Amino acid sequence: MSALMNIWRRWGTHREDSRRPWMSVVPALLWLTVLWWWFVWRYLTPVPADRLMLALGDFTHTYYVFRDLAYRALRAGEFPFRSLCLFSGYPYQAYPQSALFYPGTWLTLLLSMASGTAHASLDGFHLESLIHLWIAGAMAYLLFTRETGSRWGGLMGAIAFAFGGYMTGYPILQVSIVQTSAWTPLFLLGLRELAEGRRIAGALAAGVAGLFILLIGHPQMMLYSVLLGIAYFTFRLSSAERSLRWKLALQAVWIGALTLGTAAIQLFPTLEYYQHSNRVRLPFPESGSGFPIQDILQLLQPGLVSHWQPLYAGLLPLTLVLPALARGGRHARFWAGIALLGLLLSFGANFPLYDAFFQLVPFYATTRSQERHALWVSLALAALSAHGLAALLRGLPRARRWILSAGTRLSGAMALAFALSLPVVTFLARQGIDPSDHRRLPQEVGLSLLFALGTWGWWQARARGWRSRHGLALTALGLVSMNLAAFNRYLDAVPPAPIYPDHPAAAWMAPDPHRPFRFFDEYRLPDHYGCWVGEEDIRGATSIHPEPYFRFLKQTPEPMQWWLLGVRYVITWGRELPDMRALGRTATLLQEIPQGNEVTRIYRLDPPLPWAWVVRAIRPAKTVEEMLAALRDPAFRPAEEAVVLGPIEPVKATDRQAPDEVQLLRRTATEVRYRARLGQPGLLITRDPWYPGWTVTVNGHPAPLRRADGVLMAVYLPAGESEVVFRFRPTSFYVGAGVSGLTVFLLWPLTLWRMRRRLGPPATP
Repeated sequence: MSALMNIWRRWGTHREDSRRPWMSVVPALLWLTVLWWWFVWRYLTPVPADRLMLALGDFTHTYYVFRDLAYRALRAGEFPFRSLCLFSGYPYQAYPQSALFYPGTWLTLLLSMASGTAHASLDGFHLESLIHLWIAGAMAYLLFTRETGSRWGGLMGAIAFAFGGYMTGYPILQVSIVQTSAWTPLFLLGLRELAEGRRIAGALAAGVAGLFILLIGHPQMMLYSVLLGIAYFTFRLSSAERSLRWKLALQAVWIGALTLGTAAIQLFPTLEYYQHSNRVRLPFPESGSGFPIQDILQLLQPGLVSHWQPLYAGLLPLTLVLPALARGGRHARFWAGIALLGLLLSFGANFPLYDAFFQLVPFYATTRSQERHALWVSLALAALSAHGLAALLRGLPRARRWILSAGTRLSGAMALAFALSLPVVTFLARQGIDPSDHRRLPQEVGLSLLFALGTWGWWQARARGWRSRHGLALTALGLVSMNLAAFNRYLDAVPPAPIYPDHPAAAWMAPDPHRPFRFFDEYRLPDHYGCWVGEEDIRGATSIHPEPYFRFLKQTPEPMQWWLLGVRYVITWGRELPDMRALGRTATLLQEIPQGNEVTRIYRLDPPLPWAWVVRAIRPAKTVEEMLAALRDPAFRPAEEAVVLGPIEPVKATDRQAPDEVQLLRRTATEVRYRARLGQPGLLITRDPWYPGWTVTVNGHPAPLRRADGVLMAVYLPAGESEVVFRFRPTSFYVGAGVSGLTVFLLWPLTLWRMRRRLGPPATP
């Protein structure tokens, strides 16, 4: 905070009111706060009749449920290393978007703990997501005011970015996207300060924002922010003295290394997870998804192509690009290049430029949904609008007066186009033809006509000699605020509804005494339903899957995977289940539920299965594929034999013929205890999947952990009685915590101390 205050004080010399820099900041933050509340109040109001909620889907069934998992684990006194309710056991903390160490996550967790409810606070999670619109505005204001030297230009850019079609669309549902985007302007600001030689302020701003971006954990948005930061820093560095460039670049690299070290507690487990995930490399068709080319129309008319309008920044900001390019200098040209590059890449494989990025730029082959490049477009258009308004308010030389007439003609042409379109779309709508996703195209074209006329009137006033900077600026800010509010306030809003309505499947599973067990859902329940009701699903809906396990599900016949994973209930569409008699199981139809034109069926599989068992017929496999091939053999009997990855240990027979007894003593997400009595040595197999970080002890002594039957954990046991303990203690987490601690408590203080000692005059921008 002290670093930000130093930056603000320094900025006072660049702005119109140099005597009291806070007088420039406070009104801007007040405007952003009022506008933010105008956008979000219906999500946060305590009045039930006025209340809205963010749409069901990713926001509720993925991001909110993941907050709920962390909350319930912490409330029970456990650290959420792992969750049992999806993918038969999921490395929760290693999943990057769990964001356990991001401070914004703790807003939801602390509000939930204060309320003491059984589930995480949905109101708190709404606030966690929506507050990032305000953060985006405040950070963009700091960046653009620094760039333009104008508080009015900075506020124009802040409004266009924070409340434009990108930030108020799908990112607030996919919470990690809006969070990463919100901190990107501060990241760029810190890099700018570093490039200009302001070491301490730049290091803290870039370090804090970069740390938050890493901890938020959206790999694709992290990549986009870092690439934009590299481009921006390189551009700013070109203005520094040639003799200082390498020194400043090395300082930025060192700050980047410190930021990575600070985030190691999250990064190390995440990198380990990535090595075992489906995101090592995506095929080009999946990676290349993006906007259709016609989405460019939504720069002018929102809702015309899709429900969301990520490219829409308002009509007045769009026209301000003209004075920005004419008078904004190299800064405006840089942002124009970023806008164009982001737009072309947002089309993904629909435009040939993406092919080159997919092949040449590191990590692009791990990303998908390239329309998220709209972050670059939105931020660049906001920057151009800031430069454009600042240029107009400073006054134009006689040689540049053509800008006023060009702006007037452009805004007038827009108004004319909307005026001609309005009767056409109104007539078509009366005939039942409305191609827009919103199904209210006449109303939206009418709104566009009003704001186009307002934009034309503003340009007319400026061209005819209205020279009051305050009047022009306030009118422009009011016009763009109204424009964006008209289109973007409630894109994601729905009436309040239960996140997970009651389902008969839960009623069947809840009283079952034969625990633990898992269930299989064939897309009949909302995503992560099991996590909400406390049951264990063998599948999940996260975008990043554990690849060996996912491959097991895709390649193993259903009866075999259900037996190995301990599935007791199957919820499926109206089909008969495959024959399971060869595995000694039968399926009982419990209930049929009409669901649209289909029928949902709930089955129970009998008999219930023990959570661990012992086999003595063991065969080795050199690869996972070889193990999975063995499971597809109809003659394979998992209760009697096992296939183990790697060399096997011979099981020596003894004279004792007593039956095996395996008792489950305790099972949590991170520890499983068994007591086993074996008449002969054998291989104990548990139904919990293998993942790096698991260890096993037998009678208190470490034992080799083996992978059996594709994905399960196993250990060799001697004859007699043994106490077996499987523990999940991920080394990557503890090593990462050590690196983070070393970085925070030693390297950062040492770096800032040395910077302070060497502090000299800043480089000339």
